[in-house]
Amino acid sequence: MSIKATIVVLTVMLAGCAAAGGTADKAAAGSAPHFSAEIRRTAFGVPHIIADDFGGIGYGFGYASAEDNICEIADRMVTVWGQRAEFFGPGSGDSNIESDLYARRLVQTGEVERLLNGPAGSPDTPSADARALARGYVAGINRYLKEAGANGITDPRCKGKPWVHPLTEMDFWRHMFIGQSTTSFVAPIAQAAPPAGPVRQAALAEDIQEVTELGSNAYGLGKEATKGGRGVLLGNPHYPWEGVNRFYRSHFIIPGKLNIVGVSYVGMPLIRMGHNDKLAWSNTVSTARRYGYYELTLNPADPTQYRYEGQWVPMTRTPITLQVLRNGRLESQTRTLYATRWGPMIASRTFPWTVTRAFALRQPQVGLRDVDQYMTVWQSRSVRDMRSALGRYQAYRFNTTAADASGEVFFGDMGMIPNVSRALAASCSLSDLAKQQWSSQRIPVLDGSRAACDWPTDPDSTQPGVFGASKTPQLFRTDYVTQSNDSYWLTNPTQPMTGYSPIFGDEATARSLRTRLGLDQVAKRIDGSDGLDGRKFDLKTLQQVFYGDRLLGAELVRDDLVALCRRSGKAKLQAACGVLAAWDTRTNLDSRGAHLFHLFADAGGLKFKVPFNPADPVHTPNTLDTANPAVLAALETAVDKLAELRIPVDAKLGDVQASTRGAERVPIHGGAGPDGAFNVVDVDKLEPEKGWTQIKHGASWIFTVEFTARGPVSQGVLTYSESVNPGSPHYSDQTKLYSRKGWDDLRFTEAEVRKGTESRKLISE
Repeated sequence: MSIKATIVVLTVMLAGCAAAGGTADKAAAGSAPHFSAEIRRTAFGVPHIIADDFGGIGYGFGYASAEDNICEIADRMVTVWGQRAEFFGPGSGDSNIESDLYARRLVQTGEVERLLNGPAGSPDTPSADARALARGYVAGINRYLKEAGANGITDPRCKGKPWVHPLTEMDFWRHMFIGQSTTSFVAPIAQAAPPAGPVRQAALAEDIQEVTELGSNAYGLGKEATKGGRGVLLGNPHYPWEGVNRFYRSHFIIPGKLNIVGVSYVGMPLIRMGHNDKLAWSNTVSTARRYGYYELTLNPADPTQYRYEGQWVPMTRTPITLQVLRNGRLESQTRTLYATRWGPMIASRTFPWTVTRAFALRQPQVGLRDVDQYMTVWQSRSVRDMRSALGRYQAYRFNTTAADASGEVFFGDMGMIPNVSRALAASCSLSDLAKQQWSSQRIPVLDGSRAACDWPTDPDSTQPGVFGASKTPQLFRTDYVTQSNDSYWLTNPTQPMTGYSPIFGDEATARSLRTRLGLDQVAKRIDGSDGLDGRKFDLKTLQQVFYGDRLLGAELVRDDLVALCRRSGKAKLQAACGVLAAWDTRTNLDSRGAHLFHLFADAGGLKFKVPFNPADPVHTPNTLDTANPAVLAALETAVDKLAELRIPVDAKLGDVQASTRGAERVPIHGGAGPDGAFNVVDVDKLEPEKGWTQIKHGASWIFTVEFTARGPVSQGVLTYSESVNPGSPHYSDQTKLYSRKGWDDLRFTEAEVRKGTESRKLISE
């Protein structure tokens, strides 16, 4: 019996006890509900959405995610509506005003409406299934809000707030268009004004970074590297523990058509990393620059005109009026934003707008492609299928690492990357600033006065000006591929990837300690030299490798550091010498000395004597440079810091590194990526006598998948738990699971979902 039929039967039986919205009456009258879904929650509150179609999947997901995280969803929509300043005031440094200007500008372009009305079959035009998913999602959230009522929301952060109200389908698509991540281009676009404009030069942003404080690890392990001769995958994104980029565990089932389990973002009905019965994949932050600038020569008589092909071209002007809450009253504020043929004007201290020169930002537009991109990936049957899906849409903003049931693995950075070759950059980077940005940052800053400096388009480019999918870094293997946020170059050391434009990343350069540890762990597991059971990977040994909490920086320098410490003869260091000597060089909860080493490394103590050798990139640089005075000085800084804050040098890591959840303190294992941790945990400020009490970002969604003869077996953990509501039973339960190095079964099959069900709800309308 289908989900819709089941709900019709149930609602007829429950006549007189109808769910909100009168769906029982409609069902009893014989009309099928427009949306219907079954929400089964298993351990840790994980929702498994079972429906007959994509509309039902969106409906169930919208309802379940609103139950857990309505404040995050509503807060994000305030950003999309461009009303942060209206509800929350101007923000620190006018950040809310800048956010609203950025969002309103995108809305006023009318681009979302144009894309929604595009030609059927175009990758830019949402499919019927994508639209159904969106409509269902909006209906599910609105149903929850209707049932909860004005004061029924239990999370005190948004209970009864005027900015929590129903959504429209257009809200969803604008959300997709603006993007989930808070872009660092918000301030430079909002602040851009001609000389003598409303923004003071001193207030401009110092610099621009496309992605900040994000990272990830991923292993795609093929049949040559696994015990069972099939694919195995580790996904380990390092994302913020708070805010709009939080993940949300989900499972979508359309019987006979779709079964996909993994994580979405909070407030977005797209499983972004996970697996089906044949394919598993994860994403990592890419080194590719997905943007560029054009350097403009301005008209001396009018700094809002720029030269192009010998003519002065006026910039387009977009006046935007906002309501800003100040001292309890709303005030109107209007600012004009400017744009060029290349894109919006920007202004920062690096890229100022003067009377003679200015800069325009150009970003390839993913538009609304994300939904269909992911829905196509969900239904891929192999890594080859997935590569085709990525090539059709080029919508991923990240690297992809994947493994399939046949034992083939894949790495690709196949998004929309500006088609800037070395030759184009050489001929079109005119100023010293432009040349410096390309040589040191790999950021193209091209001459905006010549059509010859436009980004070219390849035959298989899916947008004008981006590299075609066939020209992006990609690799198929049957042993392994790895990714830890360095460039594509050393994805597999036996087959370095070379010859790409610098805009994708660097080649033959030193890898991070985290990348090197990731590669070392794979090599040792394949040959069985890591002390674990047998050789090669299966689910159990993959999990043991991850939770081993090795710290490569410590492995490389600890003994030399201890010797240097003891030779120094400094009385205040002697206790630290002993602690480091006895330390297990790991970041386990009971490891004593890990916090001291982190402060040492953070103070600049990791100085190597043996330099990087491209012929041995996994093992160089190495050997502590004990002759460098910065090494001992960094250890002294660490010891002094701990003494100042009254934190013992021999404390267990679990006693000084924690996530505070309400009144509860959950000890957290793991370490810093720059120190050489694979299991990354990035801590917030150090507090007297307590240590680090909050986690900024790091290991967030950790999942492991092994394909077997019986199908996929998968387990994972969402480190910060499913809900941000302090009153939810799922506010910290997975955080405690992570703390004790546990795993939760993802329950891929319907039978496993039914077996583990702790609550069940049928909804329809």
